[in-house]
Amino acid sequence: MTTLSCARCGLSAEGLPVPPYPDELGRRIHESVCSACWRECLERQKMVINEYRLDLMDPRAQEILTRDILEFLGLEPAGEDAPPVGGGAP
Repeated sequence: MTTLSCARCGLSAEGLPVPPYPDELGRRIHESVCSACWRECLERQKMVINEYRLDLMDPRAQEILTRDILEFLGLEPAGEDAPPVGGGAP
């Protein structure tokens, strides 16, 4: 594993051994987030999915979860124009 400067916690720490997703989002996470912050993000994903009862077969639910992941990890600033997680009609 490589050491990186984590976008979320700002510490120099071990990164993930492999990208968590086989796409651009997975690459960004792999290059920018330490393994400890990724574990916290996984726990948060469970909470968001359960709290808002997201159906991940719904593309809008996938967008909501992806936006929350990016904001939580510090890879994208919180959008003022975006509805809150779980907000708005799908």
